[in-house]
Amino acid sequence: MKTKNILNWIEVTFDWQNLAITVASLIIMGLVGHYGVRFVMNKWSKHHFKHFTTSAPLIIKALAGPITVIVYTVGMNLLFAYLQAPRGLVIITNQVLRTWILISFGVILYHLIPLLMETVTKVGKHKRFELSAIMRSFLTTLLQILMVVVIIFAILETWQINISGLFAGVGLTGLAVSMAAQDQIKNFLGGAVIIGEQSFSIGDKIESPSIQGTVEDITFRSTKLRTATGALQVVPNSTLANEPITNDSRVDVPRITLDYYLDVTTSDEQVSALRQRILDFLSKDERFMAKHMEYQVKIPEVVNQGIHIQVNGPLSPQGAENGDDAKAILNLNVMKAAQTLHIKFAKSDAGETGV
Repeated sequence: MKTKNILNWIEVTFDWQNLAITVASLIIMGLVGHYGVRFVMNKWSKHHFKHFTTSAPLIIKALAGPITVIVYTVGMNLLFAYLQAPRGLVIITNQVLRTWILISFGVILYHLIPLLMETVTKVGKHKRFELSAIMRSFLTTLLQILMVVVIIFAILETWQINISGLFAGVGLTGLAVSMAAQDQIKNFLGGAVIIGEQSFSIGDKIESPSIQGTVEDITFRSTKLRTATGALQVVPNSTLANEPITNDSRVDVPRITLDYYLDVTTSDEQVSALRQRILDFLSKDERFMAKHMEYQVKIPEVVNQGIHIQVNGPLSPQGAENGDDAKAILNLNVMKAAQTLHIKFAKSDAGETGV
């Protein structure tokens, strides 16, 4: 399109009558696009979606922007047709308006995708398919990225840019980037493994050889956890995907496992009596689940430092609320029973205590 042709068209076309019609048309387009569309969308939202969740009216209102641009597009095409505008000017104007529409839809969808995913999760609970919080976060980010890519390619197509040539350049660039970002690719694949296995979810307390905390979020690169001290810990997904993970939030029945070492001079009768007293305590104390689980008080080994006794007790809901308290009470009762039976503990500082 030549500038000279546009100037000639303006000189020939715009007399006072056409100028007045153009100005009036632009004012009408502005009023209809800015106020009319929003008025209609608000009325439609109130009458047709009043019984739905709050997400539907928000979606309708969000569409007002792109619909306004569509009104401008139709109005400009009608105006150009009346004024017999040069074809080149019409094409460029339509390209600009179409780009505006695509960007408007892209911005709206980018912000609405999290809301839509949350709605899918709520619907899933009623339809017996659940979308975990960690899966929702991961899919939300993935959909947002895909949406941005689609919008970019649609805009390139609008301006008739050769996408096939662009793909070739992107392929070469992608190869170089992938070689320089191998760690990021590993983290992405690690995140996919975590999502697929669903070994933990947002809000779960997890442990591994390198981390311990409550999961707050998972992204393409890392998983964010809140430690017991309140600090935020960011762990690469590749690290979590290659480590054994203990999910403390998915324990069917929480247990306390304690190890004791008795002096080697302890007789068989004393060991048996201590074992029975521990079992009696576990069966009567309300912190432990006496009626539904079998307790274990066993002697797994006799070593140089003494006779090893291991106590495994499943906790009741009351005991699970404060595992440290249940552990302390159990330790005190074992010590009291040992004193009553004149049993000495091994002097060696052996054994570990844990849940």
